Amino acid sequence: MSEPQFIKVKYSLAEKAAKPGGMTAEMANERAMRELAALGGDARKALDASIKRLEGHCQAKTATVDTVYEESSVVLDIAGMFNQRILCDAAYSLCELADRLRTTNRHDWASIGVHVNALRLIWSKDKNVGPEMKEVVDGLWALTDRMTPG
Repeated sequence: MSEPQFIKVKYSLAEKAAKPGGMTAEMANERAMRELAALGGDARKALDASIKRLEGHCQAKTATVDTVYEESSVVLDIAGMFNQRILCDAAYSLCELADRLRTTNRHDWASIGVHVNALRLIWSKDKNVGPEMKEVVDGLWALTDRMTPG
């Protein structure tokens, strides 16, 4: 029987990581935050436009729940980039409501309207969102939970 041989494999990534230079995680995070802040104005405009479109859908009552879902997911995505947790939770509740309405083949513009009004309220407070808005979001989730699928 022959003796086993151990062959050490060289990984190019390990070699690159061992070389001096590059940046630390802290430096990369700072750069990402600067670049994200530079996009803040455009993102705020896009978020406001999405909420306005949702308000228009509630007035017209002609949009599909898929459209409501897509628009509320845009709000969720943008708010998430800027760590606006309460707005994210409200938008997520609207996404979930739209999904439950879609699976039951229903429209409930009153419930959608309550969510959209809450999005506008939270958005208007921007960074001055207090603990009372958590109660608003809890109410939205209570409304969504009443819409059971199936």
